[in-house]
Amino acid sequence: MTERHSQDGQEGGSQACEGLLLGEWSRRLDERWRLSLPADWAEALSDPDGECIFAKERRGCLSLWNPRQWGKWLEEGVDLVSSKIRTGRLAGRLDQVQMLGRLLSTRHRKVPMAGRGRITIPESFRDFFGVQPGESLLVVGAAICVELWHPDRWIEHVEQHMPEFRQLFDQLAD
Repeated sequence: MTERHSQDGQEGGSQACEGLLLGEWSRRLDERWRLSLPADWAEALSDPDGECIFAKERRGCLSLWNPRQWGKWLEEGVDLVSSKIRTGRLAGRLDQVQMLGRLLSTRHRKVPMAGRGRITIPESFRDFFGVQPGESLLVVGAAICVELWHPDRWIEHVEQHMPEFRQLFDQLAD
């Protein structure tokens, strides 16, 4: 289920289904590239130091992760790739390894979360995201992370993937 909420969050709270982050909120980016997250999402995404991870997903979409979850996923993947490099299993694919390294170097960044769940979009992520100060964006629960979407990219994404919803739900719930 998805709910749409107003800028000030007056229409209700985000949904939590057994720890999944679900819901849809409209927000406006302020002049300093900041926005506020729903309180329960900010709590779920931040570590004890009050930081979270920003990641580039696709043009017009950024994701926010809890650093512990992100770190575990990243460490497991990097360890596997490093092992394959050491054992020579990727010898003929060095161009792919370099591409992975380039993308990994620029894909994510740890950022502080200020009071009231306020986050600032890092400068190196702004052009990729494509939302300017004063414009609206969507904050969407993606079950295991939270995504920030440019409204036009969100509509395209939903139109493309909504017809697959029932089959995907049935596959994952089976």
